[in-house]
Amino acid sequence: AERHSDFSVLPEHFPVVGEALLWTLEKGLGFKWTPEVKVAWESVWGTIVSVMEPALREANLARMSDADKTRLLVEESWGVVEQDLEATGVAFFLKIFEIAPAALQLFGFKDETPLSESAGLKLHATLVMRTVGTAVAGLKDIQSLVPTLVELAQRHSGWDVLPEHFPVVGEALLWAVGNALEERWVTEVKSAWEAVWGTIVS
Repeated sequence: AERHSDFSVLPEHFPVVGEALLWTLEKGLGFKWTPEVKVAWESVWGTIVSVMEPALREANLARMSDADKTRLLVEESWGVVEQDLEATGVAFFLKIFEIAPAALQLFGFKDETPLSESAGLKLHATLVMRTVGTAVAGLKDIQSLVPTLVELAQRHSGWDVLPEHFPVVGEALLWAVGNALEERWVTEVKSAWEAVWGTIVS
């Protein structure tokens, strides 16, 4: 795995290699390629991948700059979060209102109950999470992302958003992402998200 890191091999290449390997064995073994033999080779390949894939990932990370490592960790974790943007978005806003209850008065859905089931909240939360996704996708080119963030800040100035709100939003966002990732929310991933949030705020 470590040697293959030098050849730009990625974890997503494993299924292709596995399929090709099993196909080659089937053609080579002919009638000896029984269901039992196939299952045995699938099991062996699964074991190989379970060892090589994390080792390859670690080797690839070790070769990256700190900025690229941060970007990769955030992109990978966002791939999990975006599987249910609505749930993560609602959790994000509910956390904001838990930390700063007065913030609820800034939103048109403030009187909808129960708040967790509010259609207005769900819609807004999903839109906000899509914006976060746009920011994550833009990490490959921060300079191109800057105008988007500036425009977003300018729009929020009309909604009584103040600089002192950023720590609350950041805390809620990291909590919501961590909640969605569960056991995947390890120290290196958290640090990567903190770094990206710091970039967004700056």
